[in-house]
Amino acid sequence: MNFAYYGAFIWIPSILVDAGFGLVRSFGFTLLITLAQLPGYAVAAWLIEKWGRRLTLSVFLVGSAASAVAFGTATTEGTILAAGMALSFFNLGAWGALYAVTPEIYPTSLRGTGTGWAAGFGRIASIIAPLLVPVMLVAGGAGLTFAVFAVFFIVAAVAAWGLVEYRGKTLDEG
Repeated sequence: MNFAYYGAFIWIPSILVDAGFGLVRSFGFTLLITLAQLPGYAVAAWLIEKWGRRLTLSVFLVGSAASAVAFGTATTEGTILAAGMALSFFNLGAWGALYAVTPEIYPTSLRGTGTGWAAGFGRIASIIAPLLVPVMLVAGGAGLTFAVFAVFFIVAAVAAWGLVEYRGKTLDEG
């Protein structure tokens, strides 16, 4: 998730400028795209208690993958905004679900350490992704770049099914 999120959202304004939009317009699009994160978080927060953590996380990750492909192939203003907003909605909803899941998978005595290590490992991908985006853009444009992000989202969605579901359960106190 870190790889796809930081690779995509750091580069969206530049990708839009390369697609022929002016700098101010690309930042305007980015603002609208970013605003879709708020309802994504809210919907995910509600769904983790209705559907459970794994299902919510995986649905939002699959939505992120589909939206990434749509954004990578979008050519009109409307499709760019719609796909970008969907990507933002689903990706930040996935983050919201992940933040509910991560602390639950560690026993209380290791919760801070486990969550910290998981976040730290994710930061490695956060550093690498923005550095690789220019290489991917040169190799295959936005289509290839966002297809790679979609693959990362799908891998994360599949991995989510390996998590223990804690909805409605009491966490370990030890």
